[in-house]
Amino acid sequence: MPTLVLHMFGAAVPVGAGQRRAASPGAGMPGCQPGWPAPAPAHLAACPGTERAGSALCPSSGRRERRPALDLSMSGAGAPDTQDAEGGGTCPENVPSLKEIELLLNTGRPSCNHVDEVWPNLFLGDLVTAQHNRFILWKMGVTHVLNAAHGTSYSQGGQDFYGATIDYYGVPAHDLPSFDISQFFFSAAQFIHNALNTPGAKILVHCAVGVSRSASLVLAYLMINHHLPLVEAIKTVKEHRWISPNRGFLKHLRNLDVQLRQRKDC
Repeated sequence: MPTLVLHMFGAAVPVGAGQRRAASPGAGMPGCQPGWPAPAPAHLAACPGTERAGSALCPSSGRRERRPALDLSMSGAGAPDTQDAEGGGTCPENVPSLKEIELLLNTGRPSCNHVDEVWPNLFLGDLVTAQHNRFILWKMGVTHVLNAAHGTSYSQGGQDFYGATIDYYGVPAHDLPSFDISQFFFSAAQFIHNALNTPGAKILVHCAVGVSRSASLVLAYLMINHHLPLVEAIKTVKEHRWISPNRGFLKHLRNLDVQLRQRKDC
């Protein structure tokens, strides 16, 4: 088995048009998840289905620390291909097949709220919360926003849109199985990691509905930074929110799972 080495810190890489640093205190709300320091906001309504091709866009205090530079050598075209078109290929035997992963995702009720806290201080949500109700973000104490639908037709997200109170990162992803979302796995994971390591910070990761593009980036973060296998990452998020990454994104996530397992075994 070839040796794969992840370089998480290397040459500086730009992480999205419109990203800037800003510092602002966040006003929190009483927590409602046992043992979690961050609250889940009041649920506004059920979300209308899943993100798919042709859909509309998906939604600290103190000084920010300097963000470490990031080497994206494992993402996108630079990553070795360890699976075939059906999700097979050479990989550790204990990596579930694509069909098994899809069966896991299809369990549970296919509905969700506008926003849910899926990891301490990490919220996964939709466009309504991110761009149509900034007062809710203020009440939640959100200090960082990762928009997985940056620059698409209905997205208003940007540093100028949020002002100095929120640190913004835009990922120009499209909810298409043919889109290579893996090119953003490591930079998005680094942004989330930096946010959650900022004292008092909370981050919202969103796209249009908050179940495909943004969910894929949150899963990648849990796999890269918390060493969860893909299945465990999915189960962790599904405890709090229904998600449904498209089939192409699942292939990239499964490929990432293979790469991280190979690195761990080396």
